[in-house]
Amino acid sequence: MLVLSQAIVNGIDWGVAGVAGCVLLVSLIGALLAFRYSSSKRRPVAREFNYLWRVRAFTELLAAAYALAHLLRLQVLWGPASVFKAGGYHPTTFCRVYIAAMYGIFEPGFLLLALFACLYSVQGRDSARNPNFNIVFFSAAFSLPSAAAQLVAALFTRIFDLNYTGNRMLGRLFAAYDTSRTQHCDAASSPADCAFCVFPLLSTFASAAFAGVYLIAFWVVTQRIAGAVINKALARRVRVLQLSATGWLLVSLACRGCTVLFRPFELGFEALRAAHVVAVAALVGSLEFFLVLKPVWDSHVADRAVKRMERQGISLPQPLLPNQLYPPTELQLLESSTSTRQPGEEDRV
Repeated sequence: MLVLSQAIVNGIDWGVAGVAGCVLLVSLIGALLAFRYSSSKRRPVAREFNYLWRVRAFTELLAAAYALAHLLRLQVLWGPASVFKAGGYHPTTFCRVYIAAMYGIFEPGFLLLALFACLYSVQGRDSARNPNFNIVFFSAAFSLPSAAAQLVAALFTRIFDLNYTGNRMLGRLFAAYDTSRTQHCDAASSPADCAFCVFPLLSTFASAAFAGVYLIAFWVVTQRIAGAVINKALARRVRVLQLSATGWLLVSLACRGCTVLFRPFELGFEALRAAHVVAVAALVGSLEFFLVLKPVWDSHVADRAVKRMERQGISLPQPLLPNQLYPPTELQLLESSTSTRQPGEEDRV
């Protein structure tokens, strides 16, 4: 197998950092926009059509952390080829933290927040008194098994004294780093610092188990959404969400799993880990677009329509009928029902 030079691998690392930076920027912009709607009391459309702005803001912050976690395994930052310190910063520790944080906390937490937000949209506005708190709480609770499994995967070779250096299969299953590429380390580096992060199969198996259960629940919930809406455009949007989230999640898992067939610096390994990062970025971007950015834009359009109607002296329909999952477009707003709000009904944001 073709072995890439250090310069090429460093270039891939900087490319990964660039992708993570783009996801981080989009996530922070989405968080600011969602927080703007969650904190404003002058946007009746946002309050009437959507009550999950705080959840959306928190989802974006978790997506930003999800993006930043990619930086933990970049050798150009922390490994033997670090641009900050000769010899690196104990890369074995960074490799373990990467596995536990990325796949035990940020990935399941982000995906579960999206799932429970969709579930709440099916149940309706009266399904919970504090939906934002409940969604975050249940997402954190259901992330715990995955976090525990990934923590074990990250620390397995530290907990159990295994001589996996001469056993490739044990290394593929349990090792969070590879120490066989000594030629890519500085002569002054200690043996402990001459290590490069890999994806142990134990971690991938744990993620695959979580993904299997998650996708079943995700499809059940989104099928209910697609079956409940009467707007064909919205139904198509839900279908695209289903396919994009499922496809990119499976691609990211496949790329992670296949990296064990190669070693760091080999063309197959570097290509697969780059593809994994792209798949994760696409997964995050898809969910952000459908669950945060598009609702923000639709609420902005509906808000402008309401203000224009108020300026023209047109009485607004009460209540404004909420759509499943997304705020209405301007056209849907104008065609909404004219039924009245029940006295004393509480606005929820």
